[in-house]
Amino acid sequence: MNIQKHIDALFAGYEESSALADFKEELAGHLDERVKSLTKQGMDEKSAFEKAAGELGDVSLIADEIGKKKRQEALTEMYMKTRSYMDTQRIIGYIAAGGLLALGIILSLLAYFASGEITAGLGSLIPFFIVPVCGFVFLGLTQETARNYPMNWKRALFYTATAGVILFGLVIFAIAFVVREGAPFAMSSLGALIPFTLPGSVVLAYLLLTEKNRHKPWVVEQETAWAERMGEQFTDPYVATRFGLFSGALWIAAIAAFVLLTILFGLKFSWLAAVAALIFQMLILAAFTKSGDKK
Repeated sequence: MNIQKHIDALFAGYEESSALADFKEELAGHLDERVKSLTKQGMDEKSAFEKAAGELGDVSLIADEIGKKKRQEALTEMYMKTRSYMDTQRIIGYIAAGGLLALGIILSLLAYFASGEITAGLGSLIPFFIVPVCGFVFLGLTQETARNYPMNWKRALFYTATAGVILFGLVIFAIAFVVREGAPFAMSSLGALIPFTLPGSVVLAYLLLTEKNRHKPWVVEQETAWAERMGEQFTDPYVATRFGLFSGALWIAAIAAFVLLTILFGLKFSWLAAVAALIFQMLILAAFTKSGDKK
């Protein structure tokens, strides 16, 4: 049997690459030398070929590894390769939004120091803070990056308007809260959230839940590989149980800390409990992932 045809048949289902071609050539050379060695020992050519081919083992494992390395190299090249996704108009938009935001901060500080009232500073933020932030939201969502395709501009406008309404409600809430001299949970302050922040949050939740995946193919492939590794790791009932117990204990403690801090200090510091819980949750996940990799 022709050795080269046999090697080609073994790798018929694999994508051709320079690494695979070199491996096939090297494998054919070793197989040819082994056949010649066996025939010199007195075996007929057919038996020598069958014995030598059987000694190769499962070469598909090596081919799979070569394929993985090639895909990884391609993904790395795509990820590391940089090019400009921003045209002149978009750059001007970012600069204009940044300039307007800087102007708003300066005017807010001037208004505060000139009047001595926080409400004067907060009031200037409405046009000079909300507008540039909305500009950043729209420009960011409609911009292509190395990882994501741009969002449709019509959908991006809904996100932008929603962000503007939520920010406006938060600024009004802050002004009302300061006017009430910081009275905790003042009804007038919370009332400012109802017509703006609450509807905006509902619309934002709808947009996020109906959002399509804008990741590029190489990002999707990496996410799929990561999900498969995580799935394989947590199929172990013992590991999954320990992870659940650690996470459950962490969030019970976080809720208790949130309630305690709210009673003692109000909402000024209680949000730190949620931040700390998220950090520790990531550390727990990292620890379990690391232990899973060692197995």
